[in-house]
Amino acid sequence: MKKFLIALAAAGGLIVMGCQQEAEALDVDFVSDLTIASQGVTIGLDQDGDALSVSAGGLTLSTSDTTQLGLEYGMTFSGITGSASYDYTSDDEHELGFDTSITLVGVNVDAGLDWNIDNSTFDASLGSGYSAFGLDGSVTSYWSLDDFGYTSMDIDAGYTIALTDNVSVRPNVTVPFDDDFSRGDIVAGFSVSITFGTE
Repeated sequence: MKKFLIALAAAGGLIVMGCQQEAEALDVDFVSDLTIASQGVTIGLDQDGDALSVSAGGLTLSTSDTTQLGLEYGMTFSGITGSASYDYTSDDEHELGFDTSITLVGVNVDAGLDWNIDNSTFDASLGSGYSAFGLDGSVTSYWSLDDFGYTSMDIDAGYTIALTDNVSVRPNVTVPFDDDFSRGDIVAGFSVSITFGTE
């Protein structure tokens, strides 16, 4: 029995090392996030950019590596979700953002516009996605309106697993592409959602 456990531990170590080497060969970054909701208040923690957010009543306050202070207000009317945001960036610049999305039969279409007031630059995003039986995926393209050109694209996929009525985990992967459609570093991770009481 002891020899079996030693062999099992050694095999497990080799598998972990092999997965890590394979991930490094594929340029995979592991980034996860956590969302905790209770009594209408939601707190979000994201390793991507060390982001922290607090939401309540449609209003969200946030901060990250690139944003010293972010403020966003969103609402849904007749199936259409819209939001407006203001960011004071880490470069001491001011940005305004406007987003809208609509979902029909599990298919989502969204569009966004960002205006950097200091640099007088405009960027836009256009995406579409689906969600069915816990499986979801999306494709989002990013555009520079100043140059009227495509800048990048993200392809995202995930699967939500409900562990309990209040806890779910979503393994996910994002594949980015630059303006030459060359693949960037793949981002993989887990999105954990925990709900206490009534949201």
